[in-house]
Amino acid sequence: MPPIIDPHILRSLHRSELRRRILHYLYEIYPSATYLSEIARVVSSDPSNVRGALVGLGNRYNSESSLVYLGLVEEIVNNGFKYYRLTEYGKKVVEMLKDYQTYYRKFM
Repeated sequence: MPPIIDPHILRSLHRSELRRRILHYLYEIYPSATYLSEIARVVSSDPSNVRGALVGLGNRYNSESSLVYLGLVEEIVNNGFKYYRLTEYGKKVVEMLKDYQTYYRKFM
């Protein structure tokens, strides 16, 4: 049975290419965790924008649409350092999105 995905999650991902790129990168390294600067380097974005996509940042990235708030990514604190890892639910969402994109690509 395919996962049931909250429409708020779909809206959040459709509104931000950066959130999608971060999710896809974390999917590629799953189940490993990584740190903010590494994510920023790989997705070619500024660390403050990556932080906004992950946990929210003022008006530009509200926290209710952040990847951590939505349960797609978990923040792990270890010895004062923060790492980010895709959750099991986040993994299922990425897999569903890949199927979704493949299906709809044939209509474009």
